[in-house]
Amino acid sequence: MPEGGGSAGAARRLGPWREWLAAFGAGTRPTLLAEIHATVDLERSLVDLGRPASDVATAAADPLLGARVVIVERAGDVPLAVAEPSTEGRLAATLARHGEGAAGWYVRTPLEPGDRLARSRRDRSRPADGPFGRQVLLLGGRPDGPHLILVDPTAVPSRP
Repeated sequence: MPEGGGSAGAARRLGPWREWLAAFGAGTRPTLLAEIHATVDLERSLVDLGRPASDVATAAADPLLGARVVIVERAGDVPLAVAEPSTEGRLAATLARHGEGAAGWYVRTPLEPGDRLARSRRDRSRPADGPFGRQVLLLGGRPDGPHLILVDPTAVPSRP
């Protein structure tokens, strides 16, 4: 199961994707990098989290979600990826159907599944660069989420 960023409950939060991630082969332990939080107003959400509104300037584009994302560190827990739609993409669909709140996860793991799990290339997006580096979106879920984005481990520096 994925390691959390300090929270024992982080892996449990992966809901419908837990079994899929557990099927990765030995030596490919997934790591939960951030929980995605959908918002319609990035500045307001950052201020609500105790961050300056000016942190919007650090937002990274995530073309797989159609969003701009600011990573917010949280003491004793995995970071929060606060995401606001920048297109009429998946994140906009999530907000339209579910409103603001939990929308998915960024997980560091190989972009190709291990031998114990055969997944077709049709089940994931084309690779794209996002807030953590090279990534793919698993397409097995609903277009309105929750979204699981796999991040190439070579693109993500190790965290303490």
